Amino acid sequence: MSGNEPPAAPTATPPATPPATPRATAPATPPAAPLVSRLIGLASVLIDVTVAVPSMPPRGGDVIGRSAGTAPGGGLNALVAASRLGLHAAYAGPHGSGPNGHSVRAALRHDGVALLTPAAEFADTGWCLALIEPDGERTFVTVPGAEAVQDGSELARLSLEPGDVVYLSGYDLAYPRSGPTLARWLDALPPLSDGGPWLAFDPGPLVSDIPAEILRIAVRRTGLLTLSRRELAALVARMGATEAAPDRPADLPEAALVLARGGADGAVLHWLAGGTPASLAASPAVPPGPVVDTNGAGDAHLGALLAALHGGQSWPDALAYAGRAAAWSVTRPGAATGPTLADL
Repeated sequence: MSGNEPPAAPTATPPATPPATPRATAPATPPAAPLVSRLIGLASVLIDVTVAVPSMPPRGGDVIGRSAGTAPGGGLNALVAASRLGLHAAYAGPHGSGPNGHSVRAALRHDGVALLTPAAEFADTGWCLALIEPDGERTFVTVPGAEAVQDGSELARLSLEPGDVVYLSGYDLAYPRSGPTLARWLDALPPLSDGGPWLAFDPGPLVSDIPAEILRIAVRRTGLLTLSRRELAALVARMGATEAAPDRPADLPEAALVLARGGADGAVLHWLAGGTPASLAASPAVPPGPVVDTNGAGDAHLGALLAALHGGQSWPDALAYAGRAAAWSVTRPGAATGPTLADL
């Protein structure tokens, strides 16, 4: 102010506001993740047939699309994303004996993902039609093949080691010949506290198609529930919520974590601390280019998250790392588009 202006009148000092009482039972960071040394994929691998469309056609109508490629996808995406970022990954699900199956095995070898099961002789691997709209949203039509048939023989021979993370998809629980077999195998697994594997379960969009008891068995054995926010709402609507928190499906173990992905809005990790709900939000990463295809972004997020935990990163750093990987993947066409270390 100028020298001719009178000094401002003193203002009354407002009373001190007492600090908020901290929630001692809800720490700012989640509990430490279990040892992560290998990712074992049970989520079925199939062929993605991707078509870019200007919009979804009305029922009975038609639309002119543009082929965006044909490549292995499904459960391959998370395995490839983890392997490219330094986490050893292996596929333990079924795969067919025809040309689609050959493509699946070649893709696994290309990215250093080990194959733990022989090819099924009775059928080829199935395929999925992915319709991609201009904003990157995707809609699927899945035609199952050999990957949808689990007879239990290979699961019985599967040797799990300390530090193994088992990745399970809701697609396989919805298949009539895989769901019951996987549920029996999951139900017989020792808990994590007794040396059993950490189960990362992604129910996907088929929550309403999974038989109720099979879904309950999978959720009861889950250590990390990873899904979109829309899928989380559908799962809670189907199963009901726990008494502790509205965003935790009933039957989910108290020690389990819930990772809800929100695409461009980022992801939120939920957990319970002494029975009190707590959460950690991760800001979205900025894609390094135009968004062209969101297919497989959630898989890239999971693979990168587990690779970061394997590398000893904290939960906040691992979530940011996973967000960067997902942001990279949406700028590339196709599903198995997780970045390499050099890309990040």
